Amino acid sequence: MLRYLKQLENKDLALNQAMIPLGSCTMKLNATSEMIPITWPEFANVHPFAPREQAVGYRLMIDELERWLCVITGFDAISMQPNSGAQGEYAGLLAIRKYHESRGEPQRDVCLIPSSAHGTNPASAQMASMKVVIVDCDKAGNVDLEDLKRKAAEAGERLSCLMITYPSTHGVYEENVREICAAIHAQGGQVYMDGANLTRRSAGASGGHRRRCLAHEPAQDLLHPAWRRRPWHGADRRQGASGALRCQPSGGRSRGASAGQWCSQRGALG
Repeated sequence: MLRYLKQLENKDLALNQAMIPLGSCTMKLNATSEMIPITWPEFANVHPFAPREQAVGYRLMIDELERWLCVITGFDAISMQPNSGAQGEYAGLLAIRKYHESRGEPQRDVCLIPSSAHGTNPASAQMASMKVVIVDCDKAGNVDLEDLKRKAAEAGERLSCLMITYPSTHGVYEENVREICAAIHAQGGQVYMDGANLTRRSAGASGGHRRRCLAHEPAQDLLHPAWRRRPWHGADRRQGASGALRCQPSGGRSRGASAGQWCSQRGALG
């Protein structure tokens, strides 16, 4: 039986055999040492609705992880509510919508999405009651900057945001990402960055240098937080919050153990 299972395993392409030439979500790998804590009863067997006084350790772990991820990314705040990439997108769009409403601009409902973006982006925008406008890419797979500027200008005061995947599903890190963000901000819009590649970028660069941006990126395969930059007063949970995405306060809490282990193993310089 073991030999048979091994034969089946060998028929699949795996990271211990070769590079996997797929989208950006595969550009990371959870080591066994990071997965082990999920198997510990102290993490695995805690009921998701356990009273707060019985889950003090969990709260400390999540709070510490939030601080670490904000330092790594350069963003100001983080929500652990999303439990998947699609929920991270939805959470980000709700925050953007609340931001515009807080500024007296509820008419901003146009979401620009490059053709190289993750396929879930248009669906998330539709769920957030936004109108999707697709932005073309050039022959090299980059966002067509001129097409972006033209469509942003056409949207005008209805422009809500741009959802950009970084790196894109073409495997491209947009060289003009600063100009792309500036074009959206010039029209009063926000930028949502769907990278799914935090593991590879965390040691060298943060996403926070692009002011007024919001991002979802899984901290490994298991955690799907959403970050935001200030000023986002209308999106603040104390001022007109959008409400919870999940019944649990921190999404799938046991998975924070894996992301926390990954951060702690690398330390401040990692």
